[in-house]
Amino acid sequence: MSNLILLGTGCPSPSSLRYGPSTLLIHNEKNYLFDCGSGVTQRLSEAGIKSSEIDVVFITHLHSDHIMDLYQLYISGWHQGRNTKFRVIGPKGIKSFFNNILKAFEQELKGRVQWEKRPNIEGLNFDITEIDSSFLFSTDGLVVKPFEVDHYPVVPAYGYQIKHLDDSVEKILVVSGDTRKSESLIQNAMEANVLLHEVFVDLQFDQNRMSKETIKNVSDYHTSPKEIGEIAKTANVKKLVLTHFVPPVFDKAKLLKDISQSYEGEIIIGEDLMSIKI
Repeated sequence: MSNLILLGTGCPSPSSLRYGPSTLLIHNEKNYLFDCGSGVTQRLSEAGIKSSEIDVVFITHLHSDHIMDLYQLYISGWHQGRNTKFRVIGPKGIKSFFNNILKAFEQELKGRVQWEKRPNIEGLNFDITEIDSSFLFSTDGLVVKPFEVDHYPVVPAYGYQIKHLDDSVEKILVVSGDTRKSESLIQNAMEANVLLHEVFVDLQFDQNRMSKETIKNVSDYHTSPKEIGEIAKTANVKKLVLTHFVPPVFDKAKLLKDISQSYEGEIIIGEDLMSIKI
């Protein structure tokens, strides 16, 4: 059986309750991280997992809230004894992004390596793989397949379908990434055991930080509660788990009511560090 830990269920808005979006899948004692939002290493520590114990990082898209702590994960994993390559799988552009981070920290890292004399220098090596929807990751009975979702104008943006066998029974987890209602998502989530889906709840207008177009444009490339209910119903998913809440604080009862208008299955409002069996 695999275990899903919601490390961060927030969005770009800073929140002490909901850190940046990041989800950990534990399968056969291997750790697979999906997105790397702010505070991910702190949440990993709270969950009793070292940064050095992350085997692969999967990135859904290159919005800042999903990649903000990628360097922090890289460097803290080295500090904690990682002696293998730091492995990242993500959309086109992830290589240049990571190389630019390394360039920004080049002198700091060089000085730290020379002074600290750590024995695990191999842990600073890395393997960044840029993917398209034809990519397939397969290891140890786990198969991860990316599929394109509609987060335009962010292109490409991916969700991930993850399959594994549990006592000879196939289990399916689907990670939506950031998306508006998407036919691609529905097709890849058909009969899923768990659909982990983002949700745009609401935003109140604030003239100090928004224009008249802000709410419309932000809501337009995310998914509303009503639409999430329709997606879960059409795909006939067994369990719906919500994450990436915009905003981080909202009316939970109303959210459940809105989704339940279409979907009658189990709905879980995700919280940071929540653990879910798959």
